[in-house]
Amino acid sequence: MTTSTGIRVAIDGAVATITLARPDRLNGLSRRVLAALLETVEHCVETPEIRALVLTGEGRMFSAGADIDEVRHDARSGGRSSDAVVDDARLGARLCAALESPELVTIAAVHGRAVGGAVALLVSCDLRVLAEDTLVSVPELAMGVPLAWGAMERLIRDLGPTAVRDLLLTGRSMRADEALSRGLATAVVPSAEVMTHARRLADMSAARPSFAVTATLRRILALADHSTALGVDDEAVTLARAVLEPDAVAATQAYLTAVADRGSRGTGQPA
Repeated sequence: MTTSTGIRVAIDGAVATITLARPDRLNGLSRRVLAALLETVEHCVETPEIRALVLTGEGRMFSAGADIDEVRHDARSGGRSSDAVVDDARLGARLCAALESPELVTIAAVHGRAVGGAVALLVSCDLRVLAEDTLVSVPELAMGVPLAWGAMERLIRDLGPTAVRDLLLTGRSMRADEALSRGLATAVVPSAEVMTHARRLADMSAARPSFAVTATLRRILALADHSTALGVDDEAVTLARAVLEPDAVAATQAYLTAVADRGSRGTGQPA
């Protein structure tokens, strides 16, 4: 399969593996990467022979979320237009909806960190295998913007509103063991076993009768009734408005400064 820069795709029988392959950028989710992911995931959904998909990241973490260089460029150039921000949010929402499609069993294989938009991808997958060292965090409010892509609804579905308030308002990191106990993770395994465990789940899912699997996933989504699709447009517009608020601009600049300071000390993205 032909892919754009930033991801690597391998298809083995009925299982597709998509790897975020920008380890030098902590697998940041640039607009180009998101577009490539969407194209690839939708292709997998529309291909009957592909029954399961594993999403993972190369290097020391799953993904640090937003591409910091892209965010920094946008901030220096005066920010993107409201329409462009809405289009970006709809792109992310469409990607997450594709990952949640009942036509395909999706499995997130996560290690290191999953931050912001990466959490939106993780929570859109049917099954989530986390390494013991995984930390999950959503620092969007530190930049003055709400979490988008339908992720808030999905997090509430799996964690409940109290835990989501805590996670989003504090921006704290959730450890893998807590993610497992709260129902965000399917399994927690040693880092060296993440892909093996995820692939085992993918093979098992792909071997089951496709009609029954799809019917089951469709029924689960209907019963969960989180209605993510209903909020996509309003959510995107809200995000666009938030980005243009003066205090959000200031918060984003402060966040980028913190990232740069931590990067100079070799500690990576802030929690």
